[in-house]
Amino acid sequence: MVRHHTDASRRGVLQRAAFTLLSTAVPLLPPLASHAIIAGDAVSDVEAAASGVVGLFIDLTGCTICRKGVPATCTGTLVAPDLVLSARHCSDVPAALNGTLDRVVFGADMLKKGAESRSIERFVSTADYGIETAGNDLILLKLKGAAPAPWKPIDLPLRLLPTKAEQKEAEKRDSPFFPSGIGLPELVSYGYGQTDVSGETDASKYSSGLLKRIGLQVRTEVRPWGPGFLTTPTKRGTGTCAGDSGGGALLGLADPSGEGVRTVLLGVQAAASKPCVDNQAVFVYPQAFSEF
Repeated sequence: MVRHHTDASRRGVLQRAAFTLLSTAVPLLPPLASHAIIAGDAVSDVEAAASGVVGLFIDLTGCTICRKGVPATCTGTLVAPDLVLSARHCSDVPAALNGTLDRVVFGADMLKKGAESRSIERFVSTADYGIETAGNDLILLKLKGAAPAPWKPIDLPLRLLPTKAEQKEAEKRDSPFFPSGIGLPELVSYGYGQTDVSGETDASKYSSGLLKRIGLQVRTEVRPWGPGFLTTPTKRGTGTCAGDSGGGALLGLADPSGEGVRTVLLGVQAAASKPCVDNQAVFVYPQAFSEF
């Protein structure tokens, strides 16, 4: 992963956190496991680009048990001009069904004819680094060429919070830069997946490929020694469903230099509970896998 600079005062950054944005993953077809957004708000290309949200197009032509002519999808987050971070199972599960993680798509409607895309040159996962611990659901995709304008990379802060050793040392020294954590902020979730909960069981109601947004509330502490954190929707009647795996949890922090808001990638969506409304979602915290 690409390391970004740390702020001079972690506590100053964290205490001045203004808001948190969460971009979740996109749609995978049943029986592929993933999650999408129910009752979400429409998202424009401009917002998608500013949030670094991209769609992962999965070709299921070779799958003998999948619906024909309909791709599977996941979401990812642009973390460098030619690098996308997403969920490992967005590659592993399709491969088991003879599907192919084919390309990355840029646009609020990822299935729109002529939507701009980039082929995938190669990818590496946590498994390639011998990481087999719980929550190791991460994959890094290298694109054949940089993302189109105006898509911009989102910072990946692999030193946002202190490790256990750093925390103990800071407590000993009574350091003013010792952060107590980021609390339980509200997030915004993006996803290209299923928008109708009945579409998971009724093929005639299957609907995915359009980027949507909902609010999420962090429910468990975010720590570098913990592989992930839990969220729930902030608004009743909404939730993530089949198709949103791999999307990023984007945290908006007030820049300590007074230059507005800095957006960072806090997590990557790995799983969500059923049914798709008022459900829980699990996000992998990248800092826990910083050696990847």
